[in-house]
Amino acid sequence: MTQTDPPDPPGLASLARDWITIWQSELAATAVDVEAQESWVRLAALWARASGMMAMAVAGGVIDDSGSRPAAAARPATAAAASDPRDAEIDRLTERVGELERQLARLDRGG
Repeated sequence: MTQTDPPDPPGLASLARDWITIWQSELAATAVDVEAQESWVRLAALWARASGMMAMAVAGGVIDDSGSRPAAAARPATAAAASDPRDAEIDRLTERVGELERQLARLDRGG
């Protein structure tokens, strides 16, 4: 081998050892990282809450064991909106705007 020849590429076993060494050092560093530990604790708490909410939904019949809504679970009918005295005025103004638009259209047509 001359000085200009590149070195032989490392073997697959050597690459695997290097890769495992890198990941072991990363995991070891993460294990002592306080912020990472706090993040894992928060994530576990979030999953526990989500699991509890799902269990309550299944027990209450909101969803079935497969995670979908059962077909028989009907929602109660929504109550009609309360009548607002302003609604009549809005309807009157809407009709008046419609009349004015029709008059403008007739004027634009020349009649």
